[in-house]
Amino acid sequence: MKQISTLKNQIQHFTGVLGSSQTSINHMIAFATICENQPITSHDLHLKLGFEQSTTNRLLHALAQNNRGTGLGAEVIEINMIKEDKRQREIKLTKKGNDLKKKMFGSKK
Repeated sequence: MKQISTLKNQIQHFTGVLGSSQTSINHMIAFATICENQPITSHDLHLKLGFEQSTTNRLLHALAQNNRGTGLGAEVIEINMIKEDKRQREIKLTKKGNDLKKKMFGSKK
């Protein structure tokens, strides 16, 4: 029962920051995977998630500053172009994302 309570609290923290309009289990899975592996490239994240590349990109934009076509994103991650290979993007948490990570998962890692 403690695990259920913990999961419920994690979901509440996540929806509190992102809002219900852009909160799905896929958003949470992507965020948790980024938390575990940051910095990570968009390609590596796509491989770890096992989602279609287009799905991964939509999730990233919702978690970043610009949610494609629907206004502002959640601003919990930042996406930066890798100078050595401009086709690749590096993803890491913002301060807001790190604060959310601590609330959801504790201060480890």
